[in-house]
Amino acid sequence: MPDPTRPSPASARIALPRNPSSVRTARRFIKTRSAAWSFPEPARDQLVLIGSELVTNAVLHARTELTLTLELHPDRVRISVKDHSRAPATLRHYRADALTGRGLGVVATLSDRWGISAAPDGKVVWAELATNGGDTHAGPRPPDLRHAPSVPPPGGPGTRPIRFLQVPVDGYLELQAHNDALFRELELISIELEGDHAAGVAAPLADLVDQLYRRFRDQRDSYRDVVATAKARGEATVDLETSAAPTSAGAARSYLALLEQADELCRTGTLLTPEPSAEVRALRRWFVDQLAAQLLDRAAPTPAG
Repeated sequence: MPDPTRPSPASARIALPRNPSSVRTARRFIKTRSAAWSFPEPARDQLVLIGSELVTNAVLHARTELTLTLELHPDRVRISVKDHSRAPATLRHYRADALTGRGLGVVATLSDRWGISAAPDGKVVWAELATNGGDTHAGPRPPDLRHAPSVPPPGGPGTRPIRFLQVPVDGYLELQAHNDALFRELELISIELEGDHAAGVAAPLADLVDQLYRRFRDQRDSYRDVVATAKARGEATVDLETSAAPTSAGAARSYLALLEQADELCRTGTLLTPEPSAEVRALRRWFVDQLAAQLLDRAAPTPAG
C-alpha cells in the first residue's frame, strides 16, 4: 500500500520516433530536465550518457517508437526507455575504461542499478543513478570465459594458415571497442539514409556507410571470445590463428584504408566516435601487414611490437 506521507517523484517523458535524430533529441531533453531539477554534476553527465545509450540501443535493435521517461526521487533518478519490441537486450563486456560504443555496457558501468522489465506491448530498459553520481568504479561483472572455446580457424581450398603472435590483450580490447563504436554509429547513419532525413546526411558519411559499413559489417571481429578468455585468465598477450586465401590481403588493405578515412572524420568531429589512439591505429595496421606478409610473401609471423 502506498505511503501517503511520501512525496510522489517528479517525472517527465518524451515520445521519440525510430530515427537516429532521437538520440540528439534525448540528450537535449535529459540535459534540460536535469538542469531544471538542479541535478548535480558529475551525475548529470552520467545521466546524459546513460540515456543516450538506452535510446541508441532501442533505435538500433528495437526499431520502434520509443518513450523516454525520467523520474526524480529524493536520493536518485530513474531513467527508462520503453519500446514495442520483445527482442532481448544484450550486454557485451569490454575493458572497464572503454566507455564508447558499448550500449548496455555503459549503462551497467555508470548506473547503480539497471534492468529490463516486460511490458504488455514490448519492454522497458531502465537504470537508476544516485544524485551524487553513484559508484562509477563498480562496473558489471564480466562473464566467466576462462574455459570458453576458441574460434576454429576457417579452412578451404587455396587457404593458408595465418598466425598473429603476442597480440596485446588490452590493445586488442581497445581496438574492439573502437570498431564497435564506429560501426554502431554507421548503423545509425544507415537507418537515417533509409528514412526521410537522407538528404541531411553529409556525403562523406553516406559514402563511408556504403563502402565500409555495408561491405564489412559482418567481418570485423573473429576473436572476441578468444581475447575475452585471455583477459579473464589475466594474460597480457594472446596468440591468434586463422586461415585465409591470398585474395584476402587486398580486401584487408581496402578495409584498413576505409578505417583510416573514418579516423579523419572522427578527428574532425564529423563522426561522434572519438578518434582511435595511436596504439589502436598501429595495432590495426600490424594485423593487415602480418596478413599480407604471410599470405603473399609466405613470411614467418612476427610478434606484435
